[in-house]
Amino acid sequence: MFFKKSSVSLIAATALGLAVTAAPRPANALVWWVVPAIVAGTVGGVAVGTAATNTVYAQANYDGPGTVYVQPTAGCHWARVQTASGAWARERICP
Repeated sequence: MFFKKSSVSLIAATALGLAVTAAPRPANALVWWVVPAIVAGTVGGVAVGTAATNTVYAQANYDGPGTVYVQPTAGCHWARVQTASGAWARERICP
């Protein structure tokens, strides 16, 4: 019985001594995947932006200056009117 207690005490003391004397490593708050993730996000963003801006647009065919007709809207206004069924609706009234 004495041998068991002394061996357990010796093992515990050795473990405690190694734990105390072991050289502590400095803390490193930077995770290994942060820098590659930032680089991949930047490269991916540039690729998507480049693909989005390089779309082919149809060539517009301009015939030159023409006549433009504009309907005056200064006299128009919105009003609540009653429909034939008795319901109320908003309607644009132009003189």
